[in-house]
Amino acid sequence: MFKKFTPADCSKSTPVKSSQQRFIKSKISEQHPAIAPYVDDLFPKKPPLMQFKAGQHLTLYCRGLTPLFFEHRDGPVLPALRLVHEYPGMWTTYTVDRGAIPFILGGADIMCPGLTNPGGAMPADLEEGAGVVINAEGKEHAIAVGVMKMSTEDIREKNKGHGVEVCHFIGDGLFASKEIE
Repeated sequence: MFKKFTPADCSKSTPVKSSQQRFIKSKISEQHPAIAPYVDDLFPKKPPLMQFKAGQHLTLYCRGLTPLFFEHRDGPVLPALRLVHEYPGMWTTYTVDRGAIPFILGGADIMCPGLTNPGGAMPADLEEGAGVVINAEGKEHAIAVGVMKMSTEDIREKNKGHGVEVCHFIGDGLFASKEIE
């Protein structure tokens, strides 16, 4: 999604209304329960939360010009990796085995065996369409953010196919741009 992204791709910056901020806060708290006590820190009054349109169906939510969250169409609101690194341990996280790391850093989706092989872990049961942060075996920081393409139960049963669609990873255009212009 952000493989060839540049800040110049963004247009239409508008402040986010307080009612929409409450909705975003509730979606984030629902998806990642451990971040709920800190969600008000993520959405301070000043500078206001800004909304940028990137392409036809992608919305970036930024504090000032720093990307915090993004949403594709009406999918889950996903955190930017820089925010995940700033607030570690607060997100619903899956771990992939070492063999999947180079593929993920190239922008590939996460296949089911990468999550079920030794070294991989799926501690929370999630449904299809849920947002998840991806850690790598033996690494300190998260390497990707994605959307579940199958439920956790299906991934364990089938152990074949695309388990998580990678939306944002270390080294992509969003990670490289610290601010939106």
